[in-house]
Amino acid sequence: MKVLHITVNYPTKHHPILGIFVKEQVDSLIKQGIICDVFFINGTEKGIKEYVFAVFRLMKILMTKKYDVIHCHHILSGVILIFSGGAFFNKCVLSYQNDPSRELGNKIFYFIYPFFNKIIVKNKSKYLKYNKVTYFPNGVNSNFFQPLNKIDCRNQLKLSKDKIYILYMDSNKGKRTQKRKDRFDETLKILRNNNNLDNIESIELTNTPREFIPLYMNACDLHLLSSDFEGSPNSVKECLCCNTQIVSTDVGNVKDMIGDIPGCYLAKNFTSDELAEGVKYVLDFKHFNGRELFLAKGYGIENVAKQLLSLYKQL
Repeated sequence: MKVLHITVNYPTKHHPILGIFVKEQVDSLIKQGIICDVFFINGTEKGIKEYVFAVFRLMKILMTKKYDVIHCHHILSGVILIFSGGAFFNKCVLSYQNDPSRELGNKIFYFIYPFFNKIIVKNKSKYLKYNKVTYFPNGVNSNFFQPLNKIDCRNQLKLSKDKIYILYMDSNKGKRTQKRKDRFDETLKILRNNNNLDNIESIELTNTPREFIPLYMNACDLHLLSSDFEGSPNSVKECLCCNTQIVSTDVGNVKDMIGDIPGCYLAKNFTSDELAEGVKYVLDFKHFNGRELFLAKGYGIENVAKQLLSLYKQL
């Protein structure tokens, strides 16, 4: 089977973490025996013109090569495929990265819907009522993200042994305002001022080389996700595989991932005060076993790759 992956997010030399989850999914499919080509539209570094030129580049490729399935990652990739004419003559899959209402909105969803055989959403979206839409979160590499000794990780990263470190992650610093860095900062301020936790510090990862991320996740006491909305946040999956606890707003499919795992905290509202309460709960929790409970839910990257292969075969 031969699959073309079209994506607007993919790692580059200057942005090694951009779309890393797309690359890892492609790599996992190759291990399943699928021949995968990647058509990357690098609008992040080359600007808006790159999206226009991509239509003609893709048109040329599809005139000369034949694929069993075309898999678009992000709605922009789907729109470019339609404009190239490729959606008229191929079996096509579209993966949203956020809820469709947050990824260019309802009108674009209704526009692209007839052109795709399957549409994947990463959260329990209202769009699941449509026949072509299926719930399919990304998988996580549980061999790469593993529990490590916290003190050893802090020593390697030259961090203090005595501080409480809270992890904040944003692969595209400052551009995704839904991450709500202001809410994260306010939560830490409340913990310092109202709970006498003067030794709290943030670890903020943006465009960090992949090989260092498991070290930081294991070095931190918890990961605080303060977003207004998400799809299926990979940082939550990765931290859970490292057995690092989570405090989060109720966004995307986070409830499915941590809602029944003791030692994690899902805020009922979006206030910094409640997130601070969640942090206190997590810091007091002993003997966390989140990795085992999380992986039992089937989020391993090999398992997800097999499900994707099955979906491709159905088409």
